[in-house]
Amino acid sequence: MKNLAIAVSAAVMTLASVGAHANTDFDKLDMNGDGYISIEEAKADEGLLARFNELDADQDGQLSQAEFDNYEG
Repeated sequence: MKNLAIAVSAAVMTLASVGAHANTDFDKLDMNGDGYISIEEAKADEGLLARFNELDADQDGQLSQAEFDNYEG
């Protein structure tokens, strides 16, 4: 039972680490911290700006984390 608890703890820490790393680029571009990347914020990444309208699936003028996850810049 103790080994199971150790294994679960290690798995949770690994997932938390991966999740934090995955959000790094998004968080850097989301300068105002509102959880979205606006077209103005996207100007900091030329490749993202070029694909902004394509990535903005719901055409609301901003990229959510899910929309940004489709960017391979």
